[in-house]
Amino acid sequence: MLSADKLPDAERVGKIISSLCKGGMTKDAHLVYLYAKDKKICPPQSSIDFLIGSLSRIERAGKGSEKEIDKELDKQNVSLALEMLNDYPAENRKYAIKPFSSVIKKLCWIEDVEGAKKLLLEMVKSGPHPGNAVFNSVINGLAKAGDIKESLYLMKVMKSRGLKPDVYTYSVIMSSYARGGEMEKACKIFDEAKKKHSKLTTVTYHTLIRGFCKLEQFDKAVDLLREMKKHGVRPNHDEYNKMIKSLCLKALDWETAAKLEKKMRKNGLILNGRTRALISAVKELDEGVSSEISAPA
Repeated sequence: MLSADKLPDAERVGKIISSLCKGGMTKDAHLVYLYAKDKKICPPQSSIDFLIGSLSRIERAGKGSEKEIDKELDKQNVSLALEMLNDYPAENRKYAIKPFSSVIKKLCWIEDVEGAKKLLLEMVKSGPHPGNAVFNSVINGLAKAGDIKESLYLMKVMKSRGLKPDVYTYSVIMSSYARGGEMEKACKIFDEAKKKHSKLTTVTYHTLIRGFCKLEQFDKAVDLLREMKKHGVRPNHDEYNKMIKSLCLKALDWETAAKLEKKMRKNGLILNGRTRALISAVKELDEGVSSEISAPA
């Protein structure tokens, strides 16, 4: 068809593009798109959107799968999708949130956070108007890359546009601070999140708890476990298990660990045998040392 230097009408070209995408022949579909563009043939917008979505699709290798993700191909495909976004007429661009969002998510996926941020700011300026999900994707990528300054800047942009940063956004920024040991700053973000949202998630609390444990500030970590329940967030088994292990191995505080284990049972959670044995071992060690100290010379 292409070698014949001839293309059918726009509607038919759109169907060909969609069919090729569905058959996994995305690169061929893109060639048809380019050829049609060169011949001044405009396929239906739905077909163009579908092609961009296919080029930006995120593929994950399943557990046990021998299939490897071709990162270089991912980069090439999203680059083609990014170029296609520039072809959107101003009128169509206003309603193209789905293809623009898919490209941003793919850019974050391949860790091209700067590219994602650039596209996001273009959307802010010229449309389509980005929502929470798009901002979250880029903020998450920036925070993981350690660029907390830009993460906070994008949060301000969100607020200026009347958007409300969700719990996920706050958690990601808190996590970035916690990884760097900046717990005071992480707690300030946490306090803001509590004011804006009536209920947080276990992930939000876990971020701070893990940060405090890393700094061996176990009293603050235990206080957060108590606060979780007070605010209607139920600590899970993993939360308790990690905390008890930290208390036993780092602080040798078997008494607090035993109290937490008691709370677990009260909440219908059962601590695994190994961690229970750890509490007993630390208790025996502590009592043995105490008896030696108190024994007369």
